[in-house]
Amino acid sequence: MVAKDVTRLWEELRHRDAEEKLGWITQLAQNPTEESIEVLLDVLQQESWFLRDQAARVLATMGESVLEPLVQYLGSGLWYTRASAVLALGRMGNPRAAAPLVEMLKDPNRTVRDAVWDALLLLCRNELATRELAQAFETLPERAKRFALDGLVERDPEVAGRVLLHMEDRAGEADAGGAAAAGDPLGVGEPDEAKQAAR
Repeated sequence: MVAKDVTRLWEELRHRDAEEKLGWITQLAQNPTEESIEVLLDVLQQESWFLRDQAARVLATMGESVLEPLVQYLGSGLWYTRASAVLALGRMGNPRAAAPLVEMLKDPNRTVRDAVWDALLLLCRNELATRELAQAFETLPERAKRFALDGLVERDPEVAGRVLLHMEDRAGEADAGGAAAAGDPLGVGEPDEAKQAAR
């Protein structure tokens, strides 16, 4: 798709009804080019929830080529752009998205933080991403780590349990004797509900 066609499609997106807009977004995704990806990313900055959601769904299927641009959009000044980028990254399921998504738990906007929780749960469908999420949690200060684990337990104890098991495995590898022998490898007293779900 040439730049001229992409520009035409973008103009169509602005002036058509919802079903036609969905058709154009689908067309942009069929043969992704640098220009069409740029247009889809730009849609994440639009006020229309419908358009943002559809673009995020399509971007999530495009893989590595959009991972870094989506991570960059996490720094947008628009809360709804950040939330859309978060959801696209969660749907993508790429393990490399774990650390940037965990950082977004600090976002000042509650809607964005809620989107992060949803994205983290989606990310955990991929076992490799679950390991990366556990590693990202490990880098947090104790209070933030507790907040992150509690948030997962509240939403899905089974997922939280899997993350916790990976954290325990990492702690056991790092210090085979110390805290692991004491029965609390992280020293944060994780919720029993998460431990039970993991077993």
